[in-house]
Amino acid sequence: MIRKLYVMLCDNEHGTGDVTLPDVCNLDSQTVIHTFVDGNTPRELRTAAKAAGWRRVNGGDYCPACMESGV
Repeated sequence: MIRKLYVMLCDNEHGTGDVTLPDVCNLDSQTVIHTFVDGNTPRELRTAAKAAGWRRVNGGDYCPACMESGV
């Protein structure tokens, strides 16, 4: 089975994958299974990001920490 997973990366200085949504580095095994098997769509990812405090500014996606510091 091949599945596609969409992951959002923060466009600020940690755009190398340090800050992602979903946070793929800190997922427990059960959540990994759910995230990768169920997958998501770009629209679902944007909705989850907005609920988690991510914002889109001038075409870039920024994590909540960057939004607090005033991108």
